[in-house]
Amino acid sequence: MRLIIILSLLICVPVMALAQQKSRKLFPYNYTTDDFPNGLRLITVQTDYPNLVALYIVVQTGSRNEVEPGKSGFAHFFEHMMFRGSENYTADQREAIFKRAGAETNAYTSDDRTVYHATFSKDDLDEIMKMEADRFIRLKYALPEFQTESLAVKGEYDKNSANPFSKLYEVLRETAFKTHTYSHTTMGYLKDIQDMPNQFEYSQEFFKRFYRPEYTTVVLVGDVTRAQALDLTKKYFG
Repeated sequence: MRLIIILSLLICVPVMALAQQKSRKLFPYNYTTDDFPNGLRLITVQTDYPNLVALYIVVQTGSRNEVEPGKSGFAHFFEHMMFRGSENYTADQREAIFKRAGAETNAYTSDDRTVYHATFSKDDLDEIMKMEADRFIRLKYALPEFQTESLAVKGEYDKNSANPFSKLYEVLRETAFKTHTYSHTTMGYLKDIQDMPNQFEYSQEFFKRFYRPEYTTVVLVGDVTRAQALDLTKKYFG
């Protein structure tokens, strides 16, 4: 949990930094930032938590990037699809590796970013970095998997809509933002979600457009040195 808090603070640092330009440090931990030639950014926070590592992969793509009419909801959709398997790891293989590592893993989508995170033993860092890089570089899915997941997203929307507060929030945003893409929630508009099973080709275009190194930041926190983080990131992501 402490590693997750550190990571969450680190993600917020660029947003809050303007308010803390004086002497006091906003982020209380030492960290390093390394930029790769392909645009990928690596942030390393070495802590004194023995044999424990947390990995965040932040994609600077959220619902605000969904500017094309009829195409809302795809940032959140890919949060789902990224767990369906890649060229070298099926979904079942991914789950087995995380289970063996005793990893806690999840993801979330916001207006401005999509974040994938996992906490696990340092001994499994190499294998998990390799596996995570594979889905970010070589995500693989066929039409039936795409349509199945799009129906799952529709089910999630229906479930959320049963909550009066969720429906109120949806209407509030649409009322408050007339031109900005903040007008729709991360789930997207219902009509777009209903049409999502027909958007297989567009989904591939969306992935190629936004899941790129220059939009991605790899964050490693815990019992890991900058040299180790650089080596593994260069080996699998660089």
